[in-house]
Amino acid sequence: MIIRRDRSSTHGVVRRIVRRNRPAVGEARPRQVVRRRSPGIGEGVIPATPRARLAWRPSRQLIAGIASLLVASAIIAAGYGLLRSPLFRIDTIQVVGNDRIATTTVVETANLLGANLVTADLAAAQRALYGLPLVASARVERHWPSTIRIVVEERRPWGTWEQAGVDYIIDREGVVIDIGTALPDAPVIRSSEPGSRLIGDRVDYQAVDAAAELFELLPTHLGTTVAEVAFVRGKGVQVTTADGQVALLGDSSSIAYKLAVWAAVAAEARQRHIAYTTIDLRYGNRPVLQ
Repeated sequence: MIIRRDRSSTHGVVRRIVRRNRPAVGEARPRQVVRRRSPGIGEGVIPATPRARLAWRPSRQLIAGIASLLVASAIIAAGYGLLRSPLFRIDTIQVVGNDRIATTTVVETANLLGANLVTADLAAAQRALYGLPLVASARVERHWPSTIRIVVEERRPWGTWEQAGVDYIIDREGVVIDIGTALPDAPVIRSSEPGSRLIGDRVDYQAVDAAAELFELLPTHLGTTVAEVAFVRGKGVQVTTADGQVALLGDSSSIAYKLAVWAAVAAEARQRHIAYTTIDLRYGNRPVLQ
């Protein structure tokens, strides 16, 4: 026997038919044809939006300048380090040419021991060395990496300055370099000045210059030699010849001219049989005989 059941009445639920737009599971989906319009002739393709780029880039000159600055800074730093390095600290000083001046005196006067060889003030050291009485000249040299060489030329004895019974040895510039016995076969200048001299003092340069020229020129102009050169206060230089004649010269200017005037006067005096012992040549071409 067939029995028909009425589900709605059985469960009390009203069913509705729902139409779905979505395909069922396994059902093929309908495809939609879309026509795309291709660009015509002359029409360009719309470019893609470009990516954002940096607006500024450093130039090659700027990069090169920064690199040069870095290299220069490195070199300066390295040089500063070398300057402070003990490698260039002066630990040896060689002194050459000194005979009467002690080596320790030269080293202490230069005051360079322990200084940096690169930055050491050699000019100041040279000036200090010239302050030593016996130094005529001095040369200071760098010898890498840590040595200083000092070449000294000492003053050489030239003549004797006799003052107040004491003999002072002088050089050609009139600097007193020693005290002792007069030098043999060397000019002697006798001074009437009182007092004493110290090593390093300078005597009257006019007298020294005049004596140097007299010893050289007198034999040529007058045929005689110098017996004595004196420095007389208030009168200046006075020379006595080997035959006993005395000439007052004053200062050391125009010694050759004064000797030429003396020679002319001496020749005329011999012709006229005029005897004299002293001639005053301090007034140029107006000599005075006594």
